[in-house]
Amino acid sequence: MKTKIFCALFICLGLTGYAQKTVVSDTINTSKTEIKTSRLDFNVNLRTSHLWRGLVINDGMTATGYIHYALNKEQNFTVGFWGGAGFDGRYTEINYFVQYQKNNLSIALWDLFNTTGVETPRVFNYDKRTTTHLIDLRTSYRFPGNFPVRIEADVLLYSGLNDRKLNDGNDYRSIHSTYVELSYPLIRDQKVNLNVFMGAAFPINGSKHLYTNKTESNFDIVNTGMTVTKNIEIFDYKLAVSTTAMWNPANKIARIQLDVGLF
Repeated sequence: MKTKIFCALFICLGLTGYAQKTVVSDTINTSKTEIKTSRLDFNVNLRTSHLWRGLVINDGMTATGYIHYALNKEQNFTVGFWGGAGFDGRYTEINYFVQYQKNNLSIALWDLFNTTGVETPRVFNYDKRTTTHLIDLRTSYRFPGNFPVRIEADVLLYSGLNDRKLNDGNDYRSIHSTYVELSYPLIRDQKVNLNVFMGAAFPINGSKHLYTNKTESNFDIVNTGMTVTKNIEIFDYKLAVSTTAMWNPANKIARIQLDVGLF
């Protein structure tokens, strides 16, 4: 009987010791693997409207997504997609781009495909007689130092229905609508920052550009306003929020847009 009790105590002590060792080994802090910088990233925004170069592309709540991948280690060359969708289901857009950016200089080529109001959109249709694609060349440069003015110049290289005219030879030719913008950060590196901008548009080949609803117009101020930005801290998370006040003198419209960068 004593032998059986002794054996039972020995087994219990052994199991207890094993359990203690197991608990101790499980609570040892292990070094966390450092997360490497990824070439692939994406961003999501919520906006009360979608404004673009003085135009109101969607006049309601809009969700936008931005997927981009860096082709080189320095991340100067990127490719990706940008798209948006309206909460009411009317506005839909998907764009493709390739971009080079270095030392405040940016050059990009965008393929814009907005299918809003298109009954049978064909994503791979680039026929100049029927396509709704816009091929957009975008360039910008921000001057360094104490006068960081930013200059942007964008040209529509190719377009079907939205930026073309019928010439004397009964053939369609692109108008090459051009948009030029100057912007300047009046307040920067503060809790609340302020950026002001002014944009103008004109056609290279024709008497009317894309950014006006006039019958004919060789030059217009189409986009003026300001953007106020701040980071709102929620626990350990910073939410990027901006508000833009925009006026388009040519089209006689004005909007306030609230933009929240979720991540």
